[in-house]
Parts: sequence; structure tokens; C-alpha cells
Amino acid sequence: MTEFALGPYRLSVDVEATQNWYHVHGEAAGGCDCAYCRNFSAAVEALPPEVGAFLTRLGLDLRKPEDASECGPADGGRLYLPIYHLAGRLLERGAGPLTLAPGVTAWFTTDQGPFPRNFPEPFFQCCLELRLPWVLEEPEPEK
Repeated sequence: MTEFALGPYRLSVDVEATQNWYHVHGEAAGGCDCAYCRNFSAAVEALPPEVGAFLTRLGLDLRKPEDASECGPADGGRLYLPIYHLAGRLLERGAGPLTLAPGVTAWFTTDQGPFPRNFPEPFFQCCLELRLPWVLEEPEPEK
């Protein structure tokens, strides 16, 4: 286990177990192939590199959230709330989100699903809020 102090959060993460699970079971955009999730997979390359580096330290891959919820238009793009699971324990819960880059925040919790099968226990979640441009050649779907 590796301990991280990230702003107001303290985490104990089994980085290797997290990486191993995502290597075997993780899929880009949680395995969804809707236009919003395909856009997420393509557009995450537009994020500043510090966002991917933050997740990589924890054993996560920016392109492989367990869920990549799209929440509508925002600032000329789309608002996404991806959720990643981490093997380990959330030791101290912060009072607010961490700013990773302009327009990208993160927070940690223990109660955000969906909950993947066969994930190493105990586990908790890393949630992001970010805005991505629409980069697919196809038009944005109408909701």
C-alpha cells in the first residue's frame, strides 16, 4: 500500500492491484460505445498532461473510467463526470474537490457506483469533473 496526501485527502492505495484489475477488466470509457463515451475517449487527449499524470500515480488510466457520465453542454463542450475505482482505503475525506488543471477537479468518496464485480476489496472511488470539446466527426446527439 502507498499512502498519498492530496490536499485535504489521505489515501492508502494498492497501486499494483488497481493497475492489475484495470489491465484485465478495464475498457476505454467503461466499455460503452455511445457517441458521448466515444467522444470522451477521443477528447481526453486534449486535457493538460497533469490530469493523466495524477491518475497514473494512483494506478489509473485516464481513458479507462468505470463510468464516464456525460452531463450536458458546458462552456462550448460537454461536461463529463468519470468515476475510477481504487483498491485501498480512503483515510481522510476532504471538504472539497482538488483542482487538477483549469476546469478539471477531483474528489474521493466511498459510495459512488457503479461498483465493478471482482474489484479488489476494500476499495473507494476517484471522481472527476471536466469539460471536453466535441471532437468526433459525427454531430452531437440530441438528448
